[in-house]
Amino acid sequence: MRFTMIEYCLGPGVSVYEGDPRGIGWWATQGIRGNWNCVCNGGLTMAALAILGDDTTGTAVSLLNNAIQNANQNCAFISSSDGTHNETANYMYFAVTGHAEMTSSLMTAAGSPFGLLTSNPPLKLIGEYFMYVHGATSMFEYGDHGPNKFSTTGNAMIFYGSQYNVPQYSLFQRDRADAAEPHSIFWYDPTVSGAFWDGLSLDYQFNNTGDQWVSMRSSWTDINALYVAIKGGKLQGHQTHGDLDCGDFVLDALGTRWFGELGSGDYLSTGYFESEAQDSRRWLYYRKRTEGQNAILINQQNQLVTADPPAMTYGSSGTAQGSSTVFNVPSDSTAFVVFDLTSAYGNV
Repeated sequence: MRFTMIEYCLGPGVSVYEGDPRGIGWWATQGIRGNWNCVCNGGLTMAALAILGDDTTGTAVSLLNNAIQNANQNCAFISSSDGTHNETANYMYFAVTGHAEMTSSLMTAAGSPFGLLTSNPPLKLIGEYFMYVHGATSMFEYGDHGPNKFSTTGNAMIFYGSQYNVPQYSLFQRDRADAAEPHSIFWYDPTVSGAFWDGLSLDYQFNNTGDQWVSMRSSWTDINALYVAIKGGKLQGHQTHGDLDCGDFVLDALGTRWFGELGSGDYLSTGYFESEAQDSRRWLYYRKRTEGQNAILINQQNQLVTADPPAMTYGSSGTAQGSSTVFNVPSDSTAFVVFDLTSAYGNV
C-alpha cells in the first residue's frame, strides 16, 4: 500500500509542484485560488500524513513541504476581502471542505495549521457569506452551482466556528439539511450553544468589486420570510463558473422561491468551459447568457464581459433579530441597494 501511494499518488504530486511537463498540475502552478487547489492539496496532504512515519523515501516529507506552501499561497485565498467565494456559492462547499480537511489533518497529525487559517485574514469571513447566501427556501445559486453535493457539505463551518471563535457559524450549520455527516462528528463542539440568529443583522453588503452582492430578509427563522439577494461584480475572474448576470436576483416569499436560478448546464457541452471572453461558446448556452438570468436584457444581447463592476449604493437600518424564533419586523426597518448597470450594457 505504501509503495502504491508513493508511486501513483505522492510521487506524481511532488512532480506537479516541480513543474510536471504533462500539464496535469495546472491547479498548483497557475495560481488557482479555488476548489481544485484546495481539494488536490488537501487530498495529497492527507495521503502523505497517512504514511509519514513509514515512508523511508522522503517523498511524503517533500510532498507536505510543497503542498503546505502552495495551499497557503492559493487555497487559503478562497475568500475575497469580504468573505465571498469567487467560484459561486455551491463551489464554496468543495473549496472549504478541501481547506478544512487539510488544515484539520495537519493540526491533529502534526500539531499546527501551518498558517492555513491566518495567511489570508478575510478567510474567517467566509462564514458570513455562507449564512447570508442561504435564503428562506434555498441558496442564491448564481453561476454554476456544481453537481449534487454528495461528496461535500457545509460542515467546514463547524470547524471554522471553533477555530475562529465565531459560534454563529457552527450553530447555523447545525440546522442545515447536510449537517448529519461524518465531518460534523469530527468537528462538533458540544459546548457551543445558543441561537445563531440572536443579534444577527437581517441584511448584509458584500462589497468586494469582483463579487459584490447584497442579501436581505425579513426573518432568519421563518420559512415564509421575504428574502432578496442581488448581485453585481465583474463578469470575469470566476474560473469559468460565472454567468453574464449583473443585476441578477432571487426572491423568496410565503415559503416559495418566485424568482430562482437555472444553475449549471451540461458540463460536457461543447465549449462550455472554453473561456470568459466575449466570443466564448460558453455564452451561447441559455443558462449562462444574460437572457437566462433574472437581469435586464437589451436587444437580446449579452452583457459585456469586460465591463467595470457596477457602482453600488447600499443603505440599511441595521435591523437584527433577537433570540426568539418569532420576529416581527419594525415599521422603521429598511434596507436598499442600487446598482448602476450602465457599464454592463456598453453604450446602450
